Amino acid sequence: MARCSHLHPMNPDAVTPESESCRHLVAHHVDERPDNFSILASAKRLKDFSRTHLMGVVGGGIAYLQMIQDGYVWCDHFENLTLSGAAPTKRSPDFVFSRPGHSDVAIAESKATHGSWRKPFGRSVRKGYVEQVAPYLGMQLSGATASHGFAIGSWMTSPTCAELMIDHTAISAPATPPGDVPTDPTFVKRGNYLTVLALMFGASVARGARAGTWPSPDTTFVVASWLGREWVVGSYNSSQTAAVLIEEGYLGKGVAEPWMLQTNAFALERAIADVVLRSLDDAGGAANLLADLGPIDDGLYASARAAGGAVYPDGFAVIGKAEELEQVHVLGWDPNKHQIEEPAMTAVQQVETEIAYQLRREFEGSSPEEPKEKSEHPLQITLRTAD
Repeated sequence: MARCSHLHPMNPDAVTPESESCRHLVAHHVDERPDNFSILASAKRLKDFSRTHLMGVVGGGIAYLQMIQDGYVWCDHFENLTLSGAAPTKRSPDFVFSRPGHSDVAIAESKATHGSWRKPFGRSVRKGYVEQVAPYLGMQLSGATASHGFAIGSWMTSPTCAELMIDHTAISAPATPPGDVPTDPTFVKRGNYLTVLALMFGASVARGARAGTWPSPDTTFVVASWLGREWVVGSYNSSQTAAVLIEEGYLGKGVAEPWMLQTNAFALERAIADVVLRSLDDAGGAANLLADLGPIDDGLYASARAAGGAVYPDGFAVIGKAEELEQVHVLGWDPNKHQIEEPAMTAVQQVETEIAYQLRREFEGSSPEEPKEKSEHPLQITLRTAD
């Protein structure tokens, strides 16, 4: 719901609380006991503008999940892409989706209601397809041909069973338009991960990523093990979290406590993150890097749900419980190897790390009678002589 509601760059100080607010709204107005999803009648007691917002963000999230279920992996907002010609209408769809093994893309419009009856809402969904999807078929969106599309309607008027009403393209437009113009969905993939980075690290990082100035050699990342894989963890206070871990001596070495990370934190699978960040660092080779990037192993989906989180095909995840994390490290960005790895600490950094570690122990009140434990980071001093 959060990733579908905001165009990037976004401010995670706003989107993270909003996602939590949506989660609590759903918890209050959806009964988890039945097998069928539905919005409870209690939602009718919301003010009309609040109910409209709730239905809109729920509908957007359901539309995204339906497309993921149908095999699509990468998604960007329609507004972020460039049309190959003049817009055929003032109205536009919501999303553009890309799937593995296909050079064309699909466009999608989301509709939702909690008050309309089935037949009138079905007509509304059909109208959404005709007016917001069909006019763009055959056009190129930032280099990818929009060959087909969907209008996905979430009918949630019934208090016992919501339904999806989907109007879609019967015959897809040619993947390659007349003139043998090549079609390439790389920009959709790029936009997908710019949205992910904005969710994880904030608007300034998203802008730097778009401009090719982020990550820089001094960029640090919190990396944790979860579900048998490593994940780059971010949140709206990720920079503060990394700073605390560095201060306590976890830069490149040692293991931090998982509770130091935020519950329901956003994350990106490390191997995928390396490719995405490398594509930002090397603008000339970005297309080839992202073109070869495939979806994550779908065996993680059920494991993530069982652990109170979620994993999506593009490698984006929500880590529901911080205590599920293991081996939390602070790593750096190597501009030479173009990947996240353990940074080489200089002698000065090692001394500073040891001092910070000892000062924190003293500040936390270790008594003089207690024997002081040997630090995990031995003090190292390098002597240099002038040539």
